[in-house]
Amino acid sequence: MTNAELLSLLGVGPAAPTLFELGRLDTRRLVEQVGAEAANTVRAAIELGRRALRARDVRPRLKTAREAYLYLEPSLAARRRERFHVLCLSAKHVLLADVLVAEGMEDGCLVDPREVFSVALASGASGVVLAHNHPSGDVKPSEDDIALTERAVEAGRLLGIWVVDHLVVGAGRYLSMAERGLCDF
Repeated sequence: MTNAELLSLLGVGPAAPTLFELGRLDTRRLVEQVGAEAANTVRAAIELGRRALRARDVRPRLKTAREAYLYLEPSLAARRRERFHVLCLSAKHVLLADVLVAEGMEDGCLVDPREVFSVALASGASGVVLAHNHPSGDVKPSEDDIALTERAVEAGRLLGIWVVDHLVVGAGRYLSMAERGLCDF
């Protein structure tokens, strides 16, 4: 690969992919295009960028769906597989823990509600924000997403842990089930 091709792949030049597209590139394809050493460098740079975005506030206060989305975006955007996070919050909405509880395929992820609430109980959370990404970029929740949320709300009521919201993260946007009234919280 020439330097010009590598620069194009890394975002310099007219035919360069967006950073979002670069983050979604399959590792094998990236190795084929730029070689193993350059691919490792690119992957490391992308991960450092995600961590730098996350390092803004060690224990942020997440009072709104938008604040939770902005916090989660580096972890969930530009992923090729669906990932499901639980944000454990104090009574004042301070983040106590951010736990990845499941990772699936491009079109789905199996989430065990016991895992959701075991991390909430372990962190002493008063509430949780459930969040997952849709690698397709479409933020419309599936019937399974809504059903899982309803089960989680019911389980949370029994345990005294409030399900604050369930966010679906897509390509540069999100949907808040609480804001859309898709589930009875």
